[in-house]
Amino acid sequence: MRIAILGSGVVGQALATGYPKHGHEVRIGTRQSEVGGHPVDSPAGAAAWGDVVVLAVKGEAAVELATSVKDEVAGKVVIDTTNPLDFSTGAPALFVGWNDSLGEQVQRAAPRAKVVKAYNTVGNTLMVDPELPGGPPTMLIAGDDDGAKATVTALLTDTGWEVSDLGGIDASRHLEAICMAWVLHGVRTGTWDHAFKLLSK
Repeated sequence: MRIAILGSGVVGQALATGYPKHGHEVRIGTRQSEVGGHPVDSPAGAAAWGDVVVLAVKGEAAVELATSVKDEVAGKVVIDTTNPLDFSTGAPALFVGWNDSLGEQVQRAAPRAKVVKAYNTVGNTLMVDPELPGGPPTMLIAGDDDGAKATVTALLTDTGWEVSDLGGIDASRHLEAICMAWVLHGVRTGTWDHAFKLLSK
């Protein structure tokens, strides 16, 4: 599968490094001319090339980027990894929440895309092939298109995750709040290699 990753930060680079180990071809969409030896293109060019497009930028840039590539991602699965994190007061907070979510805003910005929220409740070091003592962690996902979620679930399962589908894209409101729990645990412990696992009987 051809996976376009829009964003050249630590999330984008982690995914661009991990996906090829599972047979996927990647291209990073960025304004930079070189990113760690990975193939690069403009955001629009990468989005047009990819079978699946991953949105991997800071939360404040997500809607603008999704709007700029809305034609290129029409009909495609778009994995939204972003969180509306706000550290302006020194303490972590969300700049969108409860009555809306960044995931929903991304879907509205690219209305013909099939947006699936995923990867937003874990750090970049564990996004592909997470190896933890408790076994495979659980990736929580949300999106309106069942076929798109099946595609993302297959990708996640192939790269070491269990998956729990929380429903429509409006469930991003809860996923983005769960990110806050992940962040607060990291702040209090000083460690960032943790992930959630859903257990059931």
